[in-house]
Amino acid sequence: MPVQPRAEATLAAIREAALRILKQEGPGRLTTNRIAEVAGISIGSLYQYYPDKHAIAADICNSLLVADLGELDRYTEQSLFMAQKSLDETLRFFIREHIARHRKLYQQLRDFYLEIHWRYDFEAYMLERFPQRMTTANFLRIVFKRYRQELVSRDFSRAATMVVNAIEGTIHATLDHNPEQILDEAFSEELLALVLGYLKHPLPPPISSGQPPK
Repeated sequence: MPVQPRAEATLAAIREAALRILKQEGPGRLTTNRIAEVAGISIGSLYQYYPDKHAIAADICNSLLVADLGELDRYTEQSLFMAQKSLDETLRFFIREHIARHRKLYQQLRDFYLEIHWRYDFEAYMLERFPQRMTTANFLRIVFKRYRQELVSRDFSRAATMVVNAIEGTIHATLDHNPEQILDEAFSEELLALVLGYLKHPLPPPISSGQPPK
């Protein structure tokens, strides 16, 4: 226990140094050596806590997103409320929340977040910190069972996985190619339409080989 406050202080110094470098010197200067120098610690001390700069960046992202634990409680309560309301509103809520997380990190870290966003997994961090929480996919599976009459698929686990992958994959691809689009409120509605199209509209029958489409 006497070591704990010192460790927390060191971790905070490393995160603050990394943020200072990003804001004042740019992502090109963000190296473990430079972080240790700005934090006022040895490189050996830094490596006791982080294997590389990407682990430091992930910890910064975690800190930015869980700074207010009350916000996490709001997210859980709102999820349960929306699940009772309708399928469309539940999905709209999840999509907006997922976009909001990436938007916050993009606005805070800008070009550096564009470099690391594929490596960062907020849900994995939350499950490690709060093992009792359900994954988004598991929660959606339960929601899909509730609204089964509205869905084409009866494999709710697969459908939930496909929806989560579609949401996250689209957000990540947009960050790669058109990052400013995630700041547009219309982006979430377009993504919602994409997901609902998959869930509610049956696929057309396959075209037989050699026959032109009608």
